[in-house]
Amino acid sequence: MARNKRILYLASLLKGFDTVVDIGSDHGYVLEEAFLQGYIKKGIATDVREMPLARSLKTLKNYPVKGILSDGFLAIHDPFDAAVIAGMGAYLIADLLVHAPQGDQIFIMQPNDKEFHLRLRLSELGFTITDEFVVHDRFYYVIIIAKRGNMTLSNEDLILGPSLKHKVEAIPFYERRLNIMSDIMEKADDAKKEFMKEEFQILSNYLSKIKVKE
Repeated sequence: MARNKRILYLASLLKGFDTVVDIGSDHGYVLEEAFLQGYIKKGIATDVREMPLARSLKTLKNYPVKGILSDGFLAIHDPFDAAVIAGMGAYLIADLLVHAPQGDQIFIMQPNDKEFHLRLRLSELGFTITDEFVVHDRFYYVIIIAKRGNMTLSNEDLILGPSLKHKVEAIPFYERRLNIMSDIMEKADDAKKEFMKEEFQILSNYLSKIKVKE
């Protein structure tokens, strides 16, 4: 089955890791692609529900994968060196990270929304962002990579991303977001406009600086 760009990109980020845990693995496509490409040696597929976990294990039946019924990291006692948490809301990912193990593991996250909230919670929970990417696959998907450590983020970092804001491939993503916000603010009441004001200003200023450099 052909994989979409998001799945392929997530799998590519697993290259060189030994054991990868996929939190909420759903159909198991990320781990499957990583095995197909020879990126990883072992996998752990998890889900909080039996049926999604069974789907993943069916996809991954030909690979060295252990299935664990777990609410996030709570029942994960096996060692791993990377974790994928993808296709969920930022608030849920942040909640799952509360119980993430202490160690030198790498955490690869792809929230479906509100990246700024996830960045804020990462800093509060004792993580540091090591890299960020954006993938366009019909929609824009932001991928955040983090490990244990300390970081201080400005408001600009929270909105744009401390790593992502330095990448030229992120500019169309920021432009798209600004256009969407402009449309929303035209129809919004004063309270909502005030709520969105800072993010809108940060995006506007950033893109204005980029155009001046060009």
